[in-house]
Amino acid sequence: MESLTPQLSDLTTNIDTLTTALQPLLSQPLTASTSKQPLLDKAKTYILTVYALESLLFTALRLSGTDAKTHPIFAELQRVKGYFGKITAAEEMGAGGGTVRARVDREAAGRFVKAGLAGNERYDRERREREARERAGAKRKLEAMGTHTRFEEGVAKKSKATEGESVVGGGSGGFCA
Repeated sequence: MESLTPQLSDLTTNIDTLTTALQPLLSQPLTASTSKQPLLDKAKTYILTVYALESLLFTALRLSGTDAKTHPIFAELQRVKGYFGKITAAEEMGAGGGTVRARVDREAAGRFVKAGLAGNERYDRERREREARERAGAKRKLEAMGTHTRFEEGVAKKSKATEGESVVGGGSGGFCA
């Protein structure tokens, strides 16, 4: 029994140290502790809390003589470990700032807006008028430049081909973007 005395003393000291360290978290609800944290830090806190609780359950099962590796708690621990990987990936994407910044795909956003406005007669009419003015302006500029005949023929063929495209189908309707 004497060989266990130093280990029990160390265990008691470690539990006391852990209790002191966890006191700020244990004295109030977890949501109060995390409410002012950034999203990624909040996720870390919740995942670490779940992992700590499940690790304690796993340890209790092993101490009671149960084969904990076949118990559902083991699968749950593996699932939580997977979340650690996701958090690490999110931190790496955030370039060390701890936050993940979303990038806006402007072309895709433009397509969404156009699709959302399709069927709006006033918008469709204004868009057709604007595109017609832009085509006419581009044609005037081209004629004013006095370009080479071969180039004009290619442009004429291209503009006739694009005039046949549907506006909803995504055709640019001429020279403008």
